Amino acid sequence: MDVPGFRRFYATVNPGLEDVAVREIGSIVGLRLIETYPGFISFEADESAIYLLNLGSRTIHKLILTLAEGRITELSDAYRVARDVSYLEYIGRDQSFAVRAERIGVHSFTSVDVAAQVGQAVIDSYRAETGVRLKVDLRNPDVEVFCRVREDRIWIGINTSGESLHKRGYRVYDHPAALKPTIAASMLMLAGWRPGDPILDPMCGGATIPIEAALISRGVPPGLYRRDHAFRRLIIFDRESYEKSVESLLSRINKEVYPIRGLEIHPKHLRGGVLNAFSAGVLDTVDIRRGDARRLHRILREPPSHIVVNPPYGRRSLDVRRVRRLYYGFARSLKLLGGPLRLTAITAAPNIFKGALEKHGFTVIEDRVAKHGDLYTHIIVAALE
Repeated sequence: MDVPGFRRFYATVNPGLEDVAVREIGSIVGLRLIETYPGFISFEADESAIYLLNLGSRTIHKLILTLAEGRITELSDAYRVARDVSYLEYIGRDQSFAVRAERIGVHSFTSVDVAAQVGQAVIDSYRAETGVRLKVDLRNPDVEVFCRVREDRIWIGINTSGESLHKRGYRVYDHPAALKPTIAASMLMLAGWRPGDPILDPMCGGATIPIEAALISRGVPPGLYRRDHAFRRLIIFDRESYEKSVESLLSRINKEVYPIRGLEIHPKHLRGGVLNAFSAGVLDTVDIRRGDARRLHRILREPPSHIVVNPPYGRRSLDVRRVRRLYYGFARSLKLLGGPLRLTAITAAPNIFKGALEKHGFTVIEDRVAKHGDLYTHIIVAALE
């Protein structure tokens, strides 16, 4: 049953972190969850979610305003589902549009085929109601119709985000194995960390984890300063609601200084992390220094309550033997530093990492698979008492 006054949405998220995104969405706007799939959440929320989530969510990639959903067993079903929608409320007569399609599963058609069918259905539906043939602009459309096919289901909607929200805009230095900010934020939520708790990323690279911790601590909405949100071009754009959302989010920002630290052994990455923190406006609360994660017991006077880290995996930058030495040296250093502390890490070498932790007295609390780019990684939460 639809909730009165609510719109139906779906959000694309990091596969394996859907539950984290659901909790965050609920904390921002409240929602009625409909269903989840890997990398995909369908829900209902007030229309103000268009602004509050695009500006304030730290875990979602794109927010799609759902227009239709149905079954698809053959290509013509894509046309049928899309043709039954009225697009007058979403696309102006003088606006251009394009269709982007994603397909998951085994089908006799491609994503390009689906996009073509849905595009023709949008044109035919609009012309039947208005006599106007909409313009198609595949490069820079005013409105992006987003279509997702998964197995025998199809969802059609309007992209309200534009580019993926994980592109925060502060990253001026790209680490070769950079972590998506949406994953970094999700890890901080999984860690049980709260603003004010001392936190360290001892292999911080481009400083994504410390920066996200600082933005969370200060209540800075990650999308507040973006000017390319797709909702700005939609004819349903409600400036009054948008400005109320901005005002609400701005009222939560603080400029306090928090105990957030990063260490990085490589000078090039260290400089890049400092540049990123400066670009994000949080260098005054993020302390980034050169240091070796295998020597923490010599660097730190006392353990932080939380360590959140994205160590090398052994696939992009280091071989497996070196990764093993790094993981065991890191775990040994933490053991010598002493607890209590909670460690949250993401790695594509989970067995080596858990072996190092267990050898040095850690208890693994959680181990979940999450996709990062093309890699299936594990997010491991462990405690040292």
